[in-house]
Amino acid sequence: MTKSHLKRLASPRTWPIEKKALTYVSRPHPGPHPMDHQIPITVFLRDMVKVLKTAKEVKYVLHNRDCLVDGTVCHDDKRPVGLFDVITLPKLNKSFRILINKKNKLYGKEVSEKEASIKVSKLVGKTTLKKGIIQLNTLDGRNVRSEKDYPMDSSLVLSLPDQKVTDVLALDKGASILLIGGSHVGVVGTIEAVDGENIVVRSKDKVLKTMKRFAVVVGKDKPVIEVEVSK
Repeated sequence: MTKSHLKRLASPRTWPIEKKALTYVSRPHPGPHPMDHQIPITVFLRDMVKVLKTAKEVKYVLHNRDCLVDGTVCHDDKRPVGLFDVITLPKLNKSFRILINKKNKLYGKEVSEKEASIKVSKLVGKTTLKKGIIQLNTLDGRNVRSEKDYPMDSSLVLSLPDQKVTDVLALDKGASILLIGGSHVGVVGTIEAVDGENIVVRSKDKVLKTMKRFAVVVGKDKPVIEVEVSK
C-alpha cells in the first residue's frame, strides 16, 4: 500500500521545497508525469506559488470547485500536477503554467487568461486504431484521437478543456524548444540542426548539443507560450 506522505529529504530534487523545515511532505497519487516532473497540487499552491497558506485552505478551495487543472475541476488534494500543466484559480483570477528552470527546479509561471486556454504536449507514441483513427500518446499521459498522423517528438497545441488539436509544432530546424532534462535543463533555444537522436541548439550566444528526448518544441519560429524561465 502506498504511503500518503514522503520524507522531505527523499523528495525529488526538482521540488522547490525546504528539505529540513519539516519531516514530511504530501506524496502525490500516481499520475501521468514522471515523479521528478510532477508535484502534489497542495504543495504547488502552498509552497510553490504561495497563493494559499495551509493544506486546510487548499482542501477548502478544492472542495468548493475553485481550482482547475487544464480546464477541469480538481477535487483531490494529492492530485499530481506536472510540466506544462495549467492550474487556474478563477476567484483569484490567476493561472499558472508549470515549467522547469536552469537549476532543475519546477516552478509556476503566471500566465494570462488567453494563454491559460492552450497547452503544449509532446508526442511520444501513437497507435493505429480501427477505421484509420490514430491514437496520439503525449508526454503528460494524454490519449488524443486524430484522423491525421503527426511526426514523433513534435508537440501538439491543444485547446483547453476540450483537448482539440489546434496546431502541430514539428521538431525541425528553426523550431523553438525548451529543454526539460540533461545537463542543459531549463534552456530555451532554437534548433540549428537535427542529427539522428541528437539536436544542435542555439541559445542566445551559445551553441550546445543534446538529445532529442530532452527537448519539447514550444513554437515554430517563436514560442507560442511564455517559457522564459526563472534563474
